[in-house]
Amino acid sequence: MEDHMTKYIIPFIFAKDMNAIEICELLKKHNINIGTQTSYTKNEYLISGTMESLTKLIAESESEYPTDYVYENQVAVIA
Repeated sequence: MEDHMTKYIIPFIFAKDMNAIEICELLKKHNINIGTQTSYTKNEYLISGTMESLTKLIAESESEYPTDYVYENQVAVIA
């Protein structure tokens, strides 16, 4: 059973047509923290959250396989 307190840090690219308010609302909805911007040209940031919150965000945003995305792209895990 997975620990619901474990947080994963992953790179995530927000859609270029999203404004700051939309991004903030999406992050708040899924209880995601945003960190460093890693690419200005790709609109990529490091985000962190639990596996559940990250997979919900990714599923809503774009991916068919959100859990795989988190595992394959994680930068760090915070227990």
